[in-house]
Amino acid sequence: MLPGGIVNAVVSAISGRLYDKNGAKALVQIGFILALIGAVMLTFTSTTSSIGHVILAHVILMIGCPLAMSPAQPHALNVLNNVQAADGSTIMNTLQQIVGAVATALTTLLLTFGESIDPSAKSTTVFTTGFHYGIYFTIALIILGLIISLGLRKKEKQSLKRL
Repeated sequence: MLPGGIVNAVVSAISGRLYDKNGAKALVQIGFILALIGAVMLTFTSTTSSIGHVILAHVILMIGCPLAMSPAQPHALNVLNNVQAADGSTIMNTLQQIVGAVATALTTLLLTFGESIDPSAKSTTVFTTGFHYGIYFTIALIILGLIISLGLRKKEKQSLKRL
């Protein structure tokens, strides 16, 4: 988990500068595509997968997440006027916490469901099956985000001047 966390922190810092130069559309789409690649790599894990494969998949996922999320948030908030910006930021942060909690609960539910499919199997195999169900849910969310990102507008020169 540590390599992915470090990469996430570094890419989060860099993505702000990339957003200022390029706008959100391309970064968000690249981020979702990288997150999708990392998540799909995790679907190929098994009880015999190398730790290197898991770390690489997690690092790719952790490159994609901040590339998708960091530019998307200011891009969304830029449509608000100065009076609405504080409320918009509060609403976005609150929804992030709520959606994160609900998605974590659903993923855990899918993990448990996947584990219950074949209770006679070895515990590591059962856990891997449950893990795959959770990753399938994550992939569905990434694809939904990628589809929504296709509707983003290209960088507008005014949006950066307002900041």
